[in-house]
Amino acid sequence: MGERDNADAKVVTGYSTETVTAVDGLPLFCRKWEPASSAVASVIVVHGLGEHSGRYVHVGRFFAEAGMRTIACDLRGHGRSSGRPVFVRRYMELASDVDFVVRHFGQGPVFLFGHSFGGQLVLWTAQHFRLPIAGLIVSAPWLALAHAPPPWKVFAAKRLNRVVPGLRFATGLNPERLSHDQAHLDSLEDLDLLHKFVTVRTYMEAVNAAEEIVSAPVSNFPILIATGDGDDVTSWKVAEAYFQRLSAPSKSFKTYPGLLHELHNEKEREQVLRDYVTWMESIIQTGSPERAEVPNRS
Repeated sequence: MGERDNADAKVVTGYSTETVTAVDGLPLFCRKWEPASSAVASVIVVHGLGEHSGRYVHVGRFFAEAGMRTIACDLRGHGRSSGRPVFVRRYMELASDVDFVVRHFGQGPVFLFGHSFGGQLVLWTAQHFRLPIAGLIVSAPWLALAHAPPPWKVFAAKRLNRVVPGLRFATGLNPERLSHDQAHLDSLEDLDLLHKFVTVRTYMEAVNAAEEIVSAPVSNFPILIATGDGDDVTSWKVAEAYFQRLSAPSKSFKTYPGLLHELHNEKEREQVLRDYVTWMESIIQTGSPERAEVPNRS
């Protein structure tokens, strides 16, 4: 990533790790980035399905250099956290983990940043828990897939969910669908810990959560939704339609032309992350930005 334009930015060279115990006793592995001076806010990063916090090292560093303490924990069954790989009995297990991490690590104004499945998860958690947060950043949220599975697959998944919920099937997420910057993707940490499958139960829990979110477009917190109109994984059009119906204290929507699913891993990632920081700073300084912004395609 290139040099920051902000001359006052303090370079953050590394991170620390900590393993915390979730409310049900499951160990969760977390990475932490501390700013060089006093933090102006905390950012909790929630990664996507099958990935882990090691793919957000540059994100944590960027936020920390902007003065924001950043924490990224591996979801249960992901990365270095304990749990059956990519499997939960109930969606609430994941939401409870997010709530726990926010309360355990959050200091000062706290922002939740979730990507893809993580974006879905922070939206659902914010609807069901009284989170002590200042706002939400949601990147390419899984509210609907860009290519809906055929009806027969949906029918089969529902049947299998009742009899073999732990059955695995491949996600089919090839790197070229995620980012135009393959060299950057190859440089991310712990590539051997990525899971390229999902279990039937987790998939169905995610589908149900997405439908619930879309059917009740309400947020108690300021929210920024960011998408790329080249996204071939989750539907940015459904995200935009959700935004248009969304009731929130303040809301902003930004679409990046040509960018793929992982905005924070694209060649333009520094601009994307700077936009996130600018939005968070506006919340910190004024309480919230404008009541609403029309979709931004710049």
